[in-house]
Amino acid sequence: MGPATSFDDFPRQILVGVERPVVFEQKPAWYALHGEPLPAAEAVLLFEPEAIAVLPGVPAGPLATGQSLSPVFAQPGSGELAVPTGQLFIRFRPGESALAHRAALEQAGCRIAAAPDHAPEAAWLRARSGRVADALGCVARLWELEGVESVEPQLLMGRVLR
Repeated sequence: MGPATSFDDFPRQILVGVERPVVFEQKPAWYALHGEPLPAAEAVLLFEPEAIAVLPGVPAGPLATGQSLSPVFAQPGSGELAVPTGQLFIRFRPGESALAHRAALEQAGCRIAAAPDHAPEAAWLRARSGRVADALGCVARLWELEGVESVEPQLLMGRVLR
């Protein structure tokens, strides 16, 4: 992995929200490292439970086994950085069970990672491949499924004061 790192397999923009969607765009000269070991000393943001570090610049050196990279996003004009975790939150119409849509979700490229007991119409999804880029690529396909009310990528955010 050298200076030519490209995030072409990721969307340039992510929309969050249904009523009044918020746009997040890839932020050049930033990247996120997913997986241990985390370079805590160099990280501008550290999300330890999720094992994600946000770093300035261009990735250098080889990745450790189990590590991956993703772009960092921000709202245009904002210094607040956002990192996709690779999880998506989907909600179907009230009265529908997300688990009942398991086959359609699999066909769209996702698997159910968790289904909250208190909200049977909702579920947390991951791409079947486990790749963050693939999860973000599933969003449009998931919106096409019958009964879907919302699909949103999970973004971790933190402020950067410059």
